Amino acid sequence: MNNLEFITKSANGKSIFNRFNSHIHKNVNEETLVKALSSLNLCKGFHKDVVDMKCVIGKCNCVPITKSDEVVYVIRKGRKGPTPMVKKRKPIDSSCITLVLKKVEDDNYILLSSYIGGDSAPEPWDSNFYDQFTWKKKPNIDKLAYKKSIEFWNTHALIYDKDKISLLLS
Repeated sequence: MNNLEFITKSANGKSIFNRFNSHIHKNVNEETLVKALSSLNLCKGFHKDVVDMKCVIGKCNCVPITKSDEVVYVIRKGRKGPTPMVKKRKPIDSSCITLVLKKVEDDNYILLSSYIGGDSAPEPWDSNFYDQFTWKKKPNIDKLAYKKSIEFWNTHALIYDKDKISLLLS
């Protein structure tokens, strides 16, 4: 497995590797990451799991939107579509870590993403739903997943961080 760094083995003995461009959020502690990954039983081609560590492990930057929130829409650096962000809010404590992995050759897994907080949904403009070159909706998208994406991002937002923004839309 060239250019990959071994992280740990899962509970059922699958090797888990980190890739050079994985999306491990900076607030994820390496010890917590290894402990959470080691607890997984991996058997699917694509695996997303939320692991509750039973104590606060960090701050979550994705929060439910309240009536008093000031919501703005931005294009984040490295992203192709809009993201809602809330101003004047602080990240919230979380005991959960979300892990996204993909099965690769020889029954091994690569960590694609890891962040503090519970389950979320891809943004509605994500490549799961839209062709990133033509911006046309993919013909065979998972309609339920797309609906959940819309519902999630209508009720949740990221904490405003000017350093992550390339364009302010509203």
